[in-house]
Amino acid sequence: MTRVTVVGTAALQARLAALAHAAAADAVGEGAEELRAAARELVDRTAAQAARPGRPPRRVTGALAASIAVRRGDGGASAAVGSGLDYAAHLEFGTTRMAARPWLGPSFDSLRPQLRARLLRALRGSLAR
Repeated sequence: MTRVTVVGTAALQARLAALAHAAAADAVGEGAEELRAAARELVDRTAAQAARPGRPPRRVTGALAASIAVRRGDGGASAAVGSGLDYAAHLEFGTTRMAARPWLGPSFDSLRPQLRARLLRALRGSLAR
């Protein structure tokens, strides 16, 4: 029986993981900022009339749009986009007394193909180096 031993696979795996992590961090950061901008735009452009259930909330003070922020984690390879305002989740998901007026989900859904493509390009580019 012939036996082959490959030396250095752990180092190779570590290097590939580092490349992928760095590429993902850049793509995730750019995508998160793009999502933040899209969510702000959606909230800002909504007319001052009362929002219908299922539609983005109406803009009253601009506080929701101004509060939408990006929080990075895992060395930049993950990101959360959202608002710290108490009522932001109530608008997004609704309550027992109010139907949802989503603002973040529709923004993400509209960008999903671009975000996925950006991440794939970054990962492929890191492997091509």
